[in-house]
Amino acid sequence: MFKFKPNVIFRFNLLVIFFFAMWGIVIMWCAFSKMTFMRGYWNTIKENNIGKESPEPPKRGNILSDNGELLVSTLPQYRIHIDYVYKNDNDQKDEDETRHKRDSLWETCLDELSIGLNEIFPNKSAADFKRDLGYGFRNKKRYHWLYNRKISYTQYRRIEKLPIMKEGRKYNGLIVDEEIERKNIFNDIGTSTFGVVRKSEKNGKPFEDKNGLEKKYDRYLCGVPGVKRIEKVGGKNIKRIIVPPQNGMDIQTTINSDMLDICENAVKKVLTEHHLPAGWAILMETRTGDIKAIVNLTRLSNGYYYETTDNIPNNPTANHALCRLMEPGSIFKTVALTAALEDGKLTTRDSVYAYSSRVHNFNGKNVTDEMYRDNGTGKYSMAEALKYSSNISMVQYIRKAYAKNPEEYTNTLIRFGLTNNYNLLESEATSYLTLPGTKSWNALSLNSMSYGYAVGMTGISILSFYNTIANGGKQMQPRLVKAVLNEGMIVEEFPTKVLNEQLISKKTADDVSSLLVEVVNGKDGTGKRAKSEMMLVAGKTGTANIPNSITGRYDDSEKMMSFCGFFPADDPQYTLLVQMLYDKKQDTRPEEKRRKLGGGSSSALAFKEIAEKVMAKQLNIPVEAAIDTTNAYHPYVMSGNIKEADLVLGELGIKTNGRPEYIDGEHSWGKIVNDEAGNIRLFKEEFDIEIVPDVTGMGAKDALFLMQERGIEVQFEGYGRVVSQSIAPGTKAKKGETARLVLAL
Repeated sequence: MFKFKPNVIFRFNLLVIFFFAMWGIVIMWCAFSKMTFMRGYWNTIKENNIGKESPEPPKRGNILSDNGELLVSTLPQYRIHIDYVYKNDNDQKDEDETRHKRDSLWETCLDELSIGLNEIFPNKSAADFKRDLGYGFRNKKRYHWLYNRKISYTQYRRIEKLPIMKEGRKYNGLIVDEEIERKNIFNDIGTSTFGVVRKSEKNGKPFEDKNGLEKKYDRYLCGVPGVKRIEKVGGKNIKRIIVPPQNGMDIQTTINSDMLDICENAVKKVLTEHHLPAGWAILMETRTGDIKAIVNLTRLSNGYYYETTDNIPNNPTANHALCRLMEPGSIFKTVALTAALEDGKLTTRDSVYAYSSRVHNFNGKNVTDEMYRDNGTGKYSMAEALKYSSNISMVQYIRKAYAKNPEEYTNTLIRFGLTNNYNLLESEATSYLTLPGTKSWNALSLNSMSYGYAVGMTGISILSFYNTIANGGKQMQPRLVKAVLNEGMIVEEFPTKVLNEQLISKKTADDVSSLLVEVVNGKDGTGKRAKSEMMLVAGKTGTANIPNSITGRYDDSEKMMSFCGFFPADDPQYTLLVQMLYDKKQDTRPEEKRRKLGGGSSSALAFKEIAEKVMAKQLNIPVEAAIDTTNAYHPYVMSGNIKEADLVLGELGIKTNGRPEYIDGEHSWGKIVNDEAGNIRLFKEEFDIEIVPDVTGMGAKDALFLMQERGIEVQFEGYGRVVSQSIAPGTKAKKGETARLVLAL
């Protein structure tokens, strides 16, 4: 039997151990080498094929209207170019065949493509599209514009269906760059309130600059970023989501899109007519304090009016209505009289002197009444003082009430909430009053504060106070956002809030409301242009001079014109403030049309239009009220399928000449005639399948059916009923021919 010698086995074992030890050392050296000396090389390989992990941005939440409609959303935008050159380095035959087909498509379909692009983008003619695209094709451009603007997803999808474009990217050469963009659904309307999100840089690092609601509610809208990694698979970059992002939540506002549109159009109309630099409006629901619309329009250098958050000429603030402090002028007289009435200093039966001149001197300063009226009594009642917006009367009333204790007056104004900051936006300004005992207080301060000077008010402060009057003395917290939603479910709610159940007494509120009704509806009232035949309106005009930015003096070169009130006055539903600016330097009206402007001749006009259109939308008239029981109404009925026509007429209770014999079959064709007596008569006709039918008098649907049933293609022109057809009725139908049908009402 063969036996190993012990020393041989031992030497063999040593050899094996040595071999594995050396192999282990080699492996460890290789690993150590790759981890140290070759680390940079392998990291480069990793980055080229796997890539670094980076944040995956979430989709920002939407801003919604009061009924859930989109106001602001994150939408894709596209920039589209064309590469007229096709290359395939791996397959020359494919490259030649593709180029040949491409050239053929561009030669034969360019006209049709240009017409299609013009239908999608009507601001550029088909001829211009043909010229530009033809230039790119002939010169084999590699990155040529298809349309030199960002386009929407819908427009992009329509482009894909056009000739050449529908052949696929191999043949059309489309290069599509997608950009995610924050989009206001109504263009710029409401932008100064909704805000914007801009890409910017700070200290060399990118960041998002936000304002408006976008900034105020960013913690809800922003979402939580995920983690992604770009990996190279088969020569292509593939995005791998490591941690999915959490999309932002939606915020539901109190804004009503229809009312927003009404306010924007009404304000823009008056601004345009009088060439004014800026104007704004806030519409509030009286009982809830909900802001239903807020618009801030500014005339830009091109002469058009837009909403913008940029600090530019005519727009020194992010939001005129919420962030701009100005002396309000005569709309503050309502506040002053309410204070005196509520404090028991005056009654509506009080009167003051009506001086024989429109100018009177108080404490060494002239006070002027622009709407001076000599009523022959030598006295101005409180109603007349407000109706004629008498500064002289207001000084007398407020001095009579508070001259001995002006601090009582300012304390009442503070109690009214006039210096509240409602924090609707982070940039909202805080209104201020000139207070006794401060450096700014002087012998003229109380006089000035009686008619809207020596105070700085935001639009929302004034509106909120008027809303308290309209609400019978109940003070509501203005509300702009009502809820935060996550996938349609409410996660946080901001309910309506009562700040004071009875800030002023019901009697005071009713007395002041009656005074405001007289301003609009009384003879020669300054607010007469806000008067409506549709409902009772209450409100007050205001025209405040703005200090010259250079001299600091009031020189009539700039002013703010206001109207604030509520409607219907006998059952207030809405409170509305409209304010507009005038700048003499920017008044481009012809000299003969430069009549003097004030709150009554500008803002009151927009107020009336807004009030009437808003209330018109609230009308719910029963259908029965629209029925004319005196005159029988017979609708015009088109020829065509008389079986369907008779069925509909029967449901409407309209009699015809009796049921023709159309019981059998789905369709029964014929003519429908309205005779001179107003009767509707149905006449059945038989149409030979091989003969071109007479489709005049029919609607497009029935005419199309009958023509296509005979193999005839149809081209329509106009809308309504068919008035003429290019192929004469009664001729033999030829499959494939085209009939042109002209429609008219």
